[in-house]
Amino acid sequence: MQEYKVKGYNTYDTLKTCIVGRTYDRKQFKHLQAGKVKDVLYKILDETEEDYLNMVDVLEKHGVEVLRPDMIEGDFTHRPANQPRDDMAVVGETLYVNNNRPEYKSILDKIENKVIVEPCEQQKLMSTSFIHRRAGTLHWGTNKPGWRNSALVKRYESQWTAEGFTVDIMENEGHGDCTWCVPKEGCIVTLFEIQDYKEKFPGWDICYLEDKYWDQMSPFRKVKQKNGGKWWVPGEEDSNEFSEYVETYLKDWVGYVEETVFEVNMLSLNTETILVNNYNKKVFDFLEKHNINPIVVPFRHRWFWDGGVHCVTQDLYRS
Repeated sequence: MQEYKVKGYNTYDTLKTCIVGRTYDRKQFKHLQAGKVKDVLYKILDETEEDYLNMVDVLEKHGVEVLRPDMIEGDFTHRPANQPRDDMAVVGETLYVNNNRPEYKSILDKIENKVIVEPCEQQKLMSTSFIHRRAGTLHWGTNKPGWRNSALVKRYESQWTAEGFTVDIMENEGHGDCTWCVPKEGCIVTLFEIQDYKEKFPGWDICYLEDKYWDQMSPFRKVKQKNGGKWWVPGEEDSNEFSEYVETYLKDWVGYVEETVFEVNMLSLNTETILVNNYNKKVFDFLEKHNINPIVVPFRHRWFWDGGVHCVTQDLYRS
């Protein structure tokens, strides 16, 4: 059996091994009667896997070995293993797992380095959706009031400091990878000033995106009245039947997409190449200014899953 080492010190070091998520397939929903719900759900599942496979192809063409979670049939009301970024983190040469679900077993069994399973109330903090790694510093967002002083945060702040990292606790709400990104040392793409970047990153070039993304989406505003801004499937704003099905059975699948601007949710392959969800002139101009080539890897149902290219991947080894 081939074994894999894990290593992650900078989010922009050359990516060598990566997990790409997996959702359910049609077999899980063959019990549904023919109609709107089944049609829309099949479309989401089919196109999501198509986009994953395209992502795998792009990664492999850039020399990245890709691993996928197993397909396991079970309780479909639970979120699939489609966003491994939320379930684990590589810090230094240790893999921390906060959601030890069976879909990851075949991958975790092959990890040569230390694997730590960390189940606790604040377990989601042990993921690289909250932890930005750069230049020996771990910028760690704590998401909810009070978590800054939790036993887990204090324990790992002490441990990682002893391992030689500088641990910077950041008071940002939600997943940090949906609010700011460091494509390479010296530049940041961000939605808003989470903390004082000029003080934290003196002399850095910062690209600020306007926080008006969703205000320009009139179809989203329409569906927001039904689901509170948690998810959106373009073209299905008037489908009350599908909305009711999601709100009844699939609440665990969706997040709160209104808090996310996907132009920030990018995956660095190295300091010269980065994967993005879609074209944005301001972001592209900024990246090209810093000699970074952006590659669009479409993820059509990011508004439903509340996850972009960074969310649906998990880097295991960066050289």
